Amino acid sequence: MKKICFFNLKGGCAKTTSIINIVSYLAMKNNKILVVDCDMQSNLTSSLINYDMYRPGIFQVFTGEKDINEVIIRVKDNIDLLPSSLLMSTLEPRINGIYGREFILQRALNKLHNNYDYIFYDSSPSFSLVTTNAIVASDNIIVPVQTEYFAVEGVKLLLETLNYIKEGLNIQTELKYLFATMHDTRNNLNTIQYENLKKVFKDKFLDTYIRKNVALAESPIFKQSIFEYKPHSNGAHDYELLIKEIESKGGF
Repeated sequence: MKKICFFNLKGGCAKTTSIINIVSYLAMKNNKILVVDCDMQSNLTSSLINYDMYRPGIFQVFTGEKDINEVIIRVKDNIDLLPSSLLMSTLEPRINGIYGREFILQRALNKLHNNYDYIFYDSSPSFSLVTTNAIVASDNIIVPVQTEYFAVEGVKLLLETLNYIKEGLNIQTELKYLFATMHDTRNNLNTIQYENLKKVFKDKFLDTYIRKNVALAESPIFKQSIFEYKPHSNGAHDYELLIKEIESKGGF
């Protein structure tokens, strides 16, 4: 069972969009997947099911009110969801004094007994206790990054944060891949930053980029991945190529 956290300290980098479409593609290949929404904004949850703040989910798992097996929801064939809600904004004061608080999610997921081929975590764009839990519970981290002016500096800060967590908690989670999102090849600045990211991160930075595509923004409105909504769009083409490049490098 591979456990992958999508993480970036910068919001608006298509992190949730990437998870939804990568997971959908893998599920179509008969992989069983759990997606865990660790973000209080709950965009991943709202993209898959109708939002309900009072639906039990990850908040109740963290507080110990519910067992994880009680709150996981089947949302599509081969895809289960551990949903989030705005209640997550009140969580940290409740668990801050708990011993081993950084390992709460990991302990909960250990109860699943390898029911899945993959677990994907959608983390918030912040260095929070919940994000730390997602990193601790992961094997690898994947970073979607926009090809903008401060992209390289932002990812360097992310790496410093990751190293701080790893050293402090003695965990082995690694940065696996970075890839460009909302990329516009006609924009010289985008091209320059793409090349800068490739220069700095070398083989960790994937060649495949996700182009700006209206269909990618529209598909969550209909609770669909790009492969369901517009399977012949640029967005579907790009995510398929991205997954194939990852598979060619040994997988997630």
